[in-house]
Amino acid sequence: MRAAVTIGMLGAAGLAVAAGAASCGGDDPAVCGDGEVQEPEQCDDGNDDQTDFCRDCLVYLPPTTTVKWRFNGDAAPGFGEDGCVDVGATRVRVDLTGPTTATEEDVCSTFQVVFDDLPPGPYTARVTPLNSAGASLLTAPAEAQVTAETSNTEHTINVPPDLWIGPYTGTLFFNLRWGGQPCATASPPVAQQVLTVEIGGTVVTQETSAGQRLDGTEAAPCVPPGVPAQSAVMLPFGLGTMTVVGHDSGGDEVFRGEADIFVGAGQFNSTFEIDVPTVFDAGPPDAGVPDAMP
Repeated sequence: MRAAVTIGMLGAAGLAVAAGAASCGGDDPAVCGDGEVQEPEQCDDGNDDQTDFCRDCLVYLPPTTTVKWRFNGDAAPGFGEDGCVDVGATRVRVDLTGPTTATEEDVCSTFQVVFDDLPPGPYTARVTPLNSAGASLLTAPAEAQVTAETSNTEHTINVPPDLWIGPYTGTLFFNLRWGGQPCATASPPVAQQVLTVEIGGTVVTQETSAGQRLDGTEAAPCVPPGVPAQSAVMLPFGLGTMTVVGHDSGGDEVFRGEADIFVGAGQFNSTFEIDVPTVFDAGPPDAGVPDAMP
């Protein structure tokens, strides 16, 4: 004979599970497991399965472990992240190994999968974005450690730039300020700008939408910050740097700075707001002589 169960008030932490209950007490006791929900039963599915959502006639809400994903998140200061369309991801698979093994897969745009009722403990999570043919878009899954607990948990795993197979190209957007000011009100005012963009250590050969070369060989009129920002399309995907030089009306170098950038996949990327220091703030130029104009 199975023991009787007395159910008290449920706490804020959730619904309690009473193990081994056969009846629910009272003058006309309900029988747990007969398939009929009678007070004070919360459920009665007519079985003794202690792994389902009705356990000993009490509703059991299993803890969930949610794994979310980001693509190239915060790859450089000022960059947000790439989207599913940008990288060509249709679905994403998440594999867990630890106290047990589990796999969940969903459409990329949900940005998460949910594992129910995992045995508590540490797991290695592997995130694999898939294309429309079901093939991996990475050289290896993005890995991170997650923990399943007896309460709900959430974990976010970023897929970094160096794992993507590609090749991808993207658009670079940027605004320039000189000591915090636009061209004309900078101190001293900036008449011309020189831009050098390196991606993965290689200087690019593309031009801005206004036609200025990005290889550091051309001085062009200074462009004030605004909307739309300056841009360059079809640049190689990846981490890089932009070196910016500002010349005054006499051709002297008065501003110089370098900023970390990231060219994300696709046409729509974050705008980098780059504030270039004066050569006096940045230190004296090489040999103490301002660089000549290109």
